[in-house]
Amino acid sequence: MKMPVRVLAPHPANANMSNDAWREMFIEYYTANAPTKLSMVTEKFMEKWQGKYEILMKNLVEKYGPLGSPIQQDQVKARGPPRRKPSSASASESIDVHSHSSTFQTLILESTPSTLPPRESNLNAVEAKASNSTNGLETSTFTVCTRVRPLLGKELSDCKTYSAVVPGQRTRTRNSNGNGNCKTKYVYTESLLLHTPKVSITGNAKLETLSQEFDYVFGPQSTNGEIYELVCAPVVKRALNGQVGVIFAYGQTGSGKTHTMSGILEILCQSDVFSELTDVTFSYIEMLGRDIKDCLGDRCSDAKEAKPVLIGEALNGAVLIRNMKTHSVRNADELSRLITRANATRSMAATTKNETSSRSHGVAILKVTNLKTKVEGTLYVIDLAGSESAKDSKDHDKDRMKETKEINSSLMALKECIRARTNAAGAGADGIHVPYRRNKLTLLMKDVFDIGCSRLCSTVVIANCSPLVSDISHTKNTVKYAAPLRVAVSASNSNKQKSQELDIHDPALWSNIQIVSWVEEVVADSGKKLDAKMFVNGLTGVQFCALSENEFYARAEAQLGDTESMVEIAKKVYSGMWTLIVDAKTRKRRPDGSIITPEQEEEERRQLEEQTLEKARVWAEREKYL
Repeated sequence: MKMPVRVLAPHPANANMSNDAWREMFIEYYTANAPTKLSMVTEKFMEKWQGKYEILMKNLVEKYGPLGSPIQQDQVKARGPPRRKPSSASASESIDVHSHSSTFQTLILESTPSTLPPRESNLNAVEAKASNSTNGLETSTFTVCTRVRPLLGKELSDCKTYSAVVPGQRTRTRNSNGNGNCKTKYVYTESLLLHTPKVSITGNAKLETLSQEFDYVFGPQSTNGEIYELVCAPVVKRALNGQVGVIFAYGQTGSGKTHTMSGILEILCQSDVFSELTDVTFSYIEMLGRDIKDCLGDRCSDAKEAKPVLIGEALNGAVLIRNMKTHSVRNADELSRLITRANATRSMAATTKNETSSRSHGVAILKVTNLKTKVEGTLYVIDLAGSESAKDSKDHDKDRMKETKEINSSLMALKECIRARTNAAGAGADGIHVPYRRNKLTLLMKDVFDIGCSRLCSTVVIANCSPLVSDISHTKNTVKYAAPLRVAVSASNSNKQKSQELDIHDPALWSNIQIVSWVEEVVADSGKKLDAKMFVNGLTGVQFCALSENEFYARAEAQLGDTESMVEIAKKVYSGMWTLIVDAKTRKRRPDGSIITPEQEEEERRQLEEQTLEKARVWAEREKYL
């Protein structure tokens, strides 16, 4: 018996709805009726259709059906004469992918590299991105990786279940910087192969292979320890040095995100985070839609009595978190107990893919403060909620559909922020808007997305993938979400390298002599004595700018001792340098990439005022004869 289709009540639309309200409506509609099109809802999409949202929604309903009652696109009549149907049972059986399982497994095995060359020990993508300075210091970098989980349990014994997602080649290509400099840099990439089984109309089995490039690809044999050492350890080191590090996992429910993030936190407990010179605090919150809960807060007998966590901004731009308890930890055992307690209180729900799927974003916040310099570094380890395909969410009730919509909305906001921030990675970021205030998760990570942040930030994205051939469609969506985040970095940098005028006031582009001269000027203004040449110690501009604030204190202390004047000079040099870096990042430029000086900006403003006055005079003359 055919089950009745449940139709969701659409939101009433009116001309007074804000852009954000329309955005929410489009996200909800695509989530319910056309999940594969959800990635279209971006800033450009909203700008393109602004003022025509009602027309667009009407067209969507005609094509995909009312909200909650999708029209299957394969049932829509195609233009032209209908195709001839197979005339026999054997012909219909030949187009069954499952009947060719052994053939497909052989084809996949033949298309997979038998051995992969070892990774170069002297090359680390996370640290290499931070030292990229062709046209300005990369103050916020993104390293994009993917991890393919192994087959588990019953998957190993099912002959029709096999791996269709495998690691591809590792390549090292030459990349000229394109600014007239003869120096050549090498770009290291690893590829992921996604094999989609297809059967032709004649019954022949074939593969459609998609290859996507990442900074690192971790196969089924990879361990949490390998991932930590390669991509997480440099980020943790950044947080220990008073900067910002972010690690987050994204992917389909049941693809191994929580396993990966839990393993990283376990290894973190045993790392060199704790010392006599540091004060370490730990917090853990979960974001379920618009509700934020403290997983380590005081336990209440009634869940309704617990105060929700609030995230906002102060007048000075600092991110404020209310009703979140911060725990001081002194050793690995205390941190491990807090992590275990936090994981036990996270929201879980059974899905078609995973009986214990995380239905919220879990955010671990580790803050490390240097007791001597009072410089604070921050590490975020984020386990994002699992995404679901249309067939996995078709039986959800109203509450679960709302939950799925909110998860997708926050994931889209995160993707938009990363892409916007990478487009602003080079010099001349003026005019590029990063919408991090649209979502509480991205607001919490403001330092990562704010162009004016005065600390270096490194973010590692781990896209977790299921290897199953039955999940190949969803795995492609995961890859399409994550892979462009890496491509955006390369594309934006290469375009700016070719067109932008080099900024002579950007300290990241200075030579060692220029840096020494600038430090001498700063120290001379303070009236203190400091050997600038020894302080810089042979570093170039980009190397000097990449130093942590704690390193500035250490270098000043080596010459002046632990005194108040040492603290004063270190702060002055560090803050002065970052003022120049941020100024270079936000310098106004013309469309051709040339820099607009303050004098030129003032002259252009004056000319615009004169043109406006002249137009007003001409119109006043015309009105006399009307």
